[in-house]
Amino acid sequence: MTNINSSKRIGLLFITALLVSGCQSISDEELEVLTTQANKAQALQAEKTKLLQQNKQLQQQNSGLETTVSQLNQQLEQEIIAQQVQIEKSKQGGIKVTMQEAILFPSGAFKLGKSGRAVLKKIASGLQGLDDKHQLRIVGHSDNVPVSKKLRGQFVDNWDLSARRAAEVARYMIWGYGFAPEKISVVGRSHVQPVASNKSKQGRAANRRIELFIE
Repeated sequence: MTNINSSKRIGLLFITALLVSGCQSISDEELEVLTTQANKAQALQAEKTKLLQQNKQLQQQNSGLETTVSQLNQQLEQEIIAQQVQIEKSKQGGIKVTMQEAILFPSGAFKLGKSGRAVLKKIASGLQGLDDKHQLRIVGHSDNVPVSKKLRGQFVDNWDLSARRAAEVARYMIWGYGFAPEKISVVGRSHVQPVASNKSKQGRAANRRIELFIE
């Protein structure tokens, strides 16, 4: 973007002052040109001020996210070492917290277990410093193994299971720790976004997960 420097703006103001005081004769066309230039200079200055404010806000936001990442790593150190939780920057520039199903839910269930509640307590503590501009997006994932006959009375399929697990995490964050419900969204992705091969037991375990995005 091209900026009009201070000396040119001062020159325009000086010419305008001369015109107002009657010290110089000028045609209507020349006056229109000078007026246009003065308006452009004013608009450019306003745009510069706006961009500087946006840049300052972005720096403050990034600083806040960096602090949050540090707090989450500190709170969840044991779970990270045990490879039950992973914390990283998301592609959108926010934070992504991945939690393995086994630490959150008993097998075949959608109600949080004791360890799951403990993990979410730590996450909630790590997020306390965030301002209310951030959104929480909670995404549930499953492996590609169909829901067993034993569980079909509770879940229609893996879409249902992954969505209900994500919703359970959202409820706990809202009811347990006071997160605003309008700032939380829930998505169930079933088996369609695997992070590992479903051909092995280890791969299926990695695919059964909850992802929490701070955006």
